[in-house]
Amino acid sequence: MKRALVLSGGGARGAFQVGVMKYLSEINWTPDLICGTSVGAINAVAYGSGMSIDQITRLWQTYRRKRMYRITLPILFRSLRSRKQFSPMSDTRPLKKLLKEHLHFEALRFSKPEIIISVLNMITGQIVYFNKHAVKIKHIMAASAIPGLFGWQYIDGVPYWDAGLMVNTPIAPALKLDAREIIVVLHSPVGAFNAREPRSPMEVAELVFEHFLIGSYTNSLPDSSWQVNPDAHCHKTPLPNSPQLQLAAKGTKILTVAPTRMLGFRSLLNFSLRQANTLIDEGYNNARMQLKPHLDQP
Repeated sequence: MKRALVLSGGGARGAFQVGVMKYLSEINWTPDLICGTSVGAINAVAYGSGMSIDQITRLWQTYRRKRMYRITLPILFRSLRSRKQFSPMSDTRPLKKLLKEHLHFEALRFSKPEIIISVLNMITGQIVYFNKHAVKIKHIMAASAIPGLFGWQYIDGVPYWDAGLMVNTPIAPALKLDAREIIVVLHSPVGAFNAREPRSPMEVAELVFEHFLIGSYTNSLPDSSWQVNPDAHCHKTPLPNSPQLQLAAKGTKILTVAPTRMLGFRSLLNFSLRQANTLIDEGYNNARMQLKPHLDQP
C-alpha cells in the first residue's frame, strides 16, 4: 500500500475535499486507498464508484439543502416534544434518493483504490469499517447519520450512525495497511495551524467544537511523531505538515491539507452554491500551497 487519502467528516464543508481531490488529480497523485467518515465517506464512494472529479464537482454544485434533507415545523415539533420514542429532526429521504441517483455501488466493487468508510455502532460504541465490497446505500446513510438531526440506520439489525462522534478523521486504516504516503484532509485550521485566542463566546464554542473533532486524529498518530521539549516537562505533537510528522513510524509520510480560516458552525449545513464554489476553490488552492513543497512530483 503506497498512497492513502483520508477524508474527514464535516457536513457541507465536504466541498473543500473536492477541491483537494481536483488538485491531486491534476498532479497525477492517485491514491491506493481512500478512507472516509460522514461526508468524507460520500466523497470517497463517489470517487470509487467511477465519478470523475468534474462530476463530483457538479454534484456538489447542484446540492441544495432541500435535496439533502427536510426539516419541517411538524417534524421539528414532534422531535422536540416526543418523550417516549426518538424522532429525528429531519427527513433524509431526499438525501437517500440523491445518492442512489449518483453513486454506482456495483462499479464500486471494481474500484482501483480500496475504499473504506467508518460508522459507529450505537450500542457498543465501537467504530466499524466497511470496504468497497460491503458498502451499500444503507452504509452511506449510516455514515452520514448526524445524531439527533438524522435517524440512525440498521445494518444487519444493528443500529449505526455517524462515526464523526469518535473518529472524524479516519487515519487508522491507512496506518494499519502500512500506507507510505498519507494525505489527510481536515475541515478546520485547528490541528493544522496555530489557532489564535478566541475573542467571543461564539469563537470559544467553535474552537471547542474543532478541538473535539481533531482529537481522535491527533491521538491516533504514530508514537514516533511526538516531540519532547528539553526545556519543559511536557511533550507535544507537532503540527501535521512539520518535518517531524513527515518522518513518522515505518517511514510513513503524513501530510495535511486544511482551511486557513475558521469556517464557523453555519458552514456545516450550508449547501448553497456560493459556499460550495468557495470551498472547492479554497480546497484546490490550499492543497497546492500546502502540499507542493512536500510531494515528489514529476
